[in-house]
Amino acid sequence: MNWDDRSRSTEVDVDLEEEEIEVVVKETTTFSDFFNEDNELRLWQDNGGWSGVLREDGAFWRVNVMDDGEIIAKDPMSAEDVVESIRDHVEDPGAGSVGSFITPSRPGSHRSDPSMVGDRP
Repeated sequence: MNWDDRSRSTEVDVDLEEEEIEVVVKETTTFSDFFNEDNELRLWQDNGGWSGVLREDGAFWRVNVMDDGEIIAKDPMSAEDVVESIRDHVEDPGAGSVGSFITPSRPGSHRSDPSMVGDRP
């Protein structure tokens, strides 16, 4: 399954008296679709490197990687920590610090070449 094959449903509620429209979109995809072909889930990056989650042989690692590929930090993550990291990433696009926030985990915004959302102050 790729992102173009994901399940998507939409509910729309229009209130003419209040002049409001509520749109609820639900997308379902596979967990693997969050990771790139190198088993990386990049949550943040700048011109010096990236940080996020690395999946190796069924284990998950919280990593900081230099632009040249050197891993400068690699800490084990529990499945619960991975779930929480993805949840935080999807729900809070302002998470992180300086650099650019990667958006592939944001529902509806995943692309084969993930975009970045601006420079963080």
